[in-house]
Parts: sequence; structure tokens; C-alpha cells
Amino acid sequence: MTRRAVLASTAAFLLWGPLGCGGGSRPDERLHKAARQGDDRTLAGLLKSGASVEALDEGGWTPLLWAAARGNEATIEALLGAGANIEAVTRKESQSALTLAARWNRAGVVSALLRRGASVQRRDSIGWTALMWAALKGRTDVVTVLLDGGARIETTDSDGNTSLILAARQGRVDTVKVLLARGARVREKTRAGETAESLAREAGYPEIADLLSAR
Repeated sequence: MTRRAVLASTAAFLLWGPLGCGGGSRPDERLHKAARQGDDRTLAGLLKSGASVEALDEGGWTPLLWAAARGNEATIEALLGAGANIEAVTRKESQSALTLAARWNRAGVVSALLRRGASVQRRDSIGWTALMWAALKGRTDVVTVLLDGGARIETTDSDGNTSLILAARQGRVDTVKVLLARGARVREKTRAGETAESLAREAGYPEIADLLSAR
């Protein structure tokens, strides 16, 4: 799956959910709905009655993945307490709860998952880590939490993109500043020979390009 396809499909799925999900009457379907909505009372009852904490919905998501994407911290704690796999991933994009929380700017959830031992370096189907997604999206608070949690700032994908390069090419000036303050290397190049500075300038972000050229 391409990077553009991952962005589009996940955004649509988070907005609409899988067809048929949420309107059914099976315990597993109701558990997914409770996780999405942060309905912890219903969720507790369903878990007690035997609903599977690892049940997959039609899109291949577990309740924990939904709770992470929606930022439902209490729900996440309840699911983990019931034995949910913290490293479960989505079917299509292979994204973990940590990556989803990072993408959707759930800093509190990211912190909670890291405390619970989530793998900060797990890669998804396009080879990106949670830090790379947070940098691309300009989730500056999440970037800080991930770096404090041990994320490697110079991790690259197969094209040579670093978190700094991804942030710079998208015009995420605050994120770029944080990455620089935390020691990101400015001269790293993609496989095509592009730097964060050259990509920022090409994309029309002279403030970032000038900031990088001064380093």
C-alpha cells in the first residue's frame, strides 16, 4: 500500500467506520462501538459477559486500536487490564495503537501506551514509526512524548526519509524546531539526494529552509 493510500484509507475509516459496524447486536460489535465512543460502563459489562477483547471488526481493527485512535484513555486502560494485546495492528496498514494515537494527536494516550510498554520503534506497512507519523502531521507535543519515550530520531524509511525531513517538507515549523533541539541531523539525505532544507524550500516553506540552512 502506498503512503497516499494509507493516509486516505485510514482517514476515511476513522470518520465512517466499517460498513455495518456499530449497528449490530453481537457482543463483539457492541464492544467495538463502546471502545470508539469511550462508553466504559457498557464496555465493562460486555467484557464481563465474555465479549472478546481481541475481536476484529470488518476493517480489521481491535477495540484497543479504536480506543487509541479516538483518544479514549480510560477505555484503553480497561482493555489492557482485560488482556488486550498492546502490539495488535490494523489489517491493512499494520499500524499499532501507538502509531494511531501519534497520528491523531493523542498525546495522553501515547504517554499511557509507552508506560505500558508499547514498542516505540514498531514500523507500519510503509516502514514508518509513530515518530515519523507525528512529525509528518506536525503533532509537536506527541513528538516530544515519543522522544522522551526512547524513539530514535534518525530512523529512516526505505526512501531515506527521516522525521526531520518529513516535518520540513510539510511545513511543520514547530515540530522542526523541536527535532533540531533534540539533535536531529540537518544534512541527512533521501535516496534521491534531497535534504530537509531543499525539500522545505521546494515546497514553499522558506522559514523552515532558512532555519535549517543556519544550522
